Formats: sequence, C-alpha cells, structure tokens
Amino acid sequence: MQDPVLPSAAPMDEPHKPEEFLKRFARIGEHCEVFGNALILNPEVIELGDWVRIDDYCRLEGGAGIRMGTAVHVESFSSIFGGGTVEIGNYLGIGQGARVITGSGHPWEAVLEPEFPEDDLWVRRKLRVVIEDYAWIGANAVVLPNVRVSTGGVVSAGAVVTKDVPPWTVVAGTPAKLVREREPFEILPEHWKPDARPTSLL
Repeated sequence: MQDPVLPSAAPMDEPHKPEEFLKRFARIGEHCEVFGNALILNPEVIELGDWVRIDDYCRLEGGAGIRMGTAVHVESFSSIFGGGTVEIGNYLGIGQGARVITGSGHPWEAVLEPEFPEDDLWVRRKLRVVIEDYAWIGANAVVLPNVRVSTGGVVSAGAVVTKDVPPWTVVAGTPAKLVREREPFEILPEHWKPDARPTSLL
C-alpha cells in the first residue's frame, strides 16, 4: 500500500505582533520583538526599552505600569500580573514559567464594592516589584509583591522570593535563601554587540 502524500507545510505567518498593536505601548524602543502569541493586557501602561524580547505564551498584565530597560528577555510561559507596578532594569532575563506578582487580594472592584476590613486577605492591594540590572529570574521561580531583586541578583529555578535579594547574590529554595555571592561585572557600550544576536527564532 502506497503511503499517503502529505501536503507540504504552509509558510510560517508573521511571528510578531502587528505594528498597529505595538503602537499601543506607552513606549517601545528600537529592535524590540513581541511575539504574536504573547498575551499583553493594557499595553498602554507598558514601556519597553531597546532590544526587549517578549516570547510567545507570556502573559503581561499592565496593571499600574510596567517599565523595562535595555536588553530584557521575557521567556515563554512567564507572567507579570497582580495589578501593581514593575520596574525592570537592563541586561537581564526572566526565565520560562517564572511569575512576577505585583499585588494581592482579588479584583472584586470590577463587579462590586465589598466592605472588607482593610487587613483582610480579600482586599485588593496594588504593590510594587523591582528587578535591577544584571539580574536573572530562573525558570518557574516566583517573585512575590514588594520585593526588590537587587543588581546582579540571581533567583534560582523554582525559588519563591518573599524578601529582597541582595546585590550580586544567588538565592534558592522555598522560601528563597542566600546560596552564594557572585562576582560583580559591568556591560560597557563596547561590550554590547546587538547585531550578533538572531532577530527571530527559526
């Protein structure tokens, strides 16, 4: 019996968000890549610096504002949500499946006005997360609200960060604890060779 002839694969559609969508961002720098299957809510309050890449299947909720610097990579299946604000520095990455949570409670304000006590867990709180330059958030890590990942801080895969990460340290575990220190470094303009990186996935 002769094998069936399968149709040849159709050419890949444009993998990135259309230009009209990109215009909705509060700011978008040069050479940014926002892939088509990323879920971006309220881009009007999201600012992207130069050379930012947001992969497919990310979820970014603008909340009260997201600001990213230069050379930031947000990998697939990661998310930023919670209704608060995020300040993200330069030369850093957020690994696959990582979650940056910027608030707590439940967004009941969209449908009703409950009279919960101010200290109740149901009360919606829009908080803040800061991720500074040269940091790295590992795969499936969780960064909780009101946390600062300081310059050069590394959050290991699967860690849950409940308090600030000191500069140039590595934290791991649940809750995340100090594992070791890192050697500080600096990326200077002469080190940065953006033309050497691929412009899209193959």
